[in-house]
Amino acid sequence: MKILVTCAHGTATGPIMKAKVEQVLQEYGIPFETIHHCAISEAKTLARDYDVIFCATSFASIFKNAAAAGTTVIGMRNILSLEEIRLRLQDAGLAPADTP
Repeated sequence: MKILVTCAHGTATGPIMKAKVEQVLQEYGIPFETIHHCAISEAKTLARDYDVIFCATSFASIFKNAAAAGTTVIGMRNILSLEEIRLRLQDAGLAPADTP
């Protein structure tokens, strides 16, 4: 699974969010090939190359074409919340319903 993590500028929040997503994936034992973080402007052009995109809920609609092509777009209210990452993965059917 290829995962894209995106935020407004990709410089401060992006790396932190990437680390938190990776932590939750490891907690659940979910295999992934790569996790990339970048600014939203770059993410628009990369979206279809990824299986899952994590972004703020306010950016989720930007990826409607990628979602239509099969990419899972996970919009988050608190992009730095481990609990929300867990919940959103569960909601998307990518993680078990039980928190590790």
